[in-house]
Amino acid sequence: MRQAYFGRPQAGFTPGGAHVAVYLVPVFEGRLTVFEVTAPGVRGRWLPWTVMEYGANPYETAAALADDWCDGAISALEVADVLSFPFDADGWELALVYRAELTGLPPGDAHRRPVLFAPGEADAIGPFDPVDLLRWVERSPACDPGSARPGSEPLVF
Repeated sequence: MRQAYFGRPQAGFTPGGAHVAVYLVPVFEGRLTVFEVTAPGVRGRWLPWTVMEYGANPYETAAALADDWCDGAISALEVADVLSFPFDADGWELALVYRAELTGLPPGDAHRRPVLFAPGEADAIGPFDPVDLLRWVERSPACDPGSARPGSEPLVF
């Protein structure tokens, strides 16, 4: 079994390497907000994200993303989830997902325009499925631990 030990900090992604990413899920008036990006070399709908600097505080990294992408217009910033993804051929990403409650729709800029989804709607964005995005927007649990299959008792620990 291979353990998740990290090597020395690198300037970029390395084959077979690992990194910690911080993602922001902006929510405005109960609706998912993503960004239509048209920067050189990058197009499509994105959530704010970054690879965390070595030794950085995840909350401070998420707050900096909120300042940069959302103009700092947030009333709450909280951990929504922690996920693990394969990256490239044999790399690994540990994703720290933060939910950001927006107080206003971000203004955007020349290369990124905010897109507000209808209530209860989401598309797959980056590595995230719509069901997960909606769960984070609505602050729902990953599953209902008290629910039982028909004809069985609920699982209680």
